[in-house]
This record gives sequence, structure tokens and C-alpha cells, in this order.
Amino acid sequence: MFSSGQDPYDPKQGGVPPQHGMPDFNAHFEALSPDAPMPRKVTTTRTLMFIGGVSGLLLALLFLMGLGAPEEAMNEALDQQSAYFAAEGVEMNIDAAMMRSMMVVMALITGLYGGLSMLLGTRLRRRTVGVYWGTVLFQGLAGLILGWGLFHGEFLMLVPLGFTVWMLSNMLSREGRAYFGLL
Repeated sequence: MFSSGQDPYDPKQGGVPPQHGMPDFNAHFEALSPDAPMPRKVTTTRTLMFIGGVSGLLLALLFLMGLGAPEEAMNEALDQQSAYFAAEGVEMNIDAAMMRSMMVVMALITGLYGGLSMLLGTRLRRRTVGVYWGTVLFQGLAGLILGWGLFHGEFLMLVPLGFTVWMLSNMLSREGRAYFGLL
């Protein structure tokens, strides 16, 4: 007993009401039913994959639009950039052909990322093990590439890397695995 003579945990005396089980303790088992709604973590991952996919496809279109620039205009812009870099003491040896080849490679990479992200995002509703592991592998590879860029000094890779790690942790969570039948 307490000095007041009342037990603060006794609900009959106005104490703390009893807890009826742990919240969300069985949430991962409810996700196994065939008509279960998509868990919030998987929905968040799906939404972020759509946003990343659209961004990748739009970036690919921007790179392809740049390929339509005339060679004279591209050489003029590269000469201006070379002059700016020379004023800073940096030498830039890029001509129009090299710039076009870099733009093609960047369009392929961002377009491939955008297309795969959109494809996996649309397939997440199917609840197959292949889609689950495809998403985990895709996000894992994206995380490795972003981490490699971050390791080599590209600090702007930190934001997409954070989103990628978040999506991976959502998919590897108990609710995410249960939704795809992988407990």
C-alpha cells in the first residue's frame, strides 16, 4: 500500500485504466490475410517509388532534350564554361561529342531507374515474393550506388540515400514482410 492508502494502479479507486493488450502486437499476422489492406510502410515505399520513378523519367527527358541542341550552340556553351573554370584555375577538356555521349549515358541511367521504379511501384499491389525481393534488390542497388557517390564526395547523395534506406527499412519491417507472406 501507498502512504495515502490507495493503490494508484487500481481502476476501482480511480487509478490508471487497464491496458487491453499491446497495440499492434498482432498487426503483422493481420497482414497475412488475402484481403488485408496494404500496410502504411509498404504504401509509403510505393508512393516514394512513384515519385522517384517520375523524377527519373523526367530527368531522362531533359537529357534527351539537351541532345537536340545544335553542335555550335553546345560548343559555345562549353567554351563559356571553360572560361569560367579557367578563371578559377580548373582545366576543362570537354567537347560537344563528349558532352553528348555523357548526356546519353545519363539519360539511360535515369530513364532505367525511373522505369524500373514505376514498374515495381505498380506491381507492389500483387503481393508476390518476386515483387518483394525485386523491390528490396532494386533499392539495395540504388543505395549502394548512392553510397558510392557519397563516399567519393557527392554530399548531395545524402538525401536520396536517406529515402532509399527508409524504403528498404519499410520493406524489411515485420509488416512489410508479412504483407508479402514472408514471416
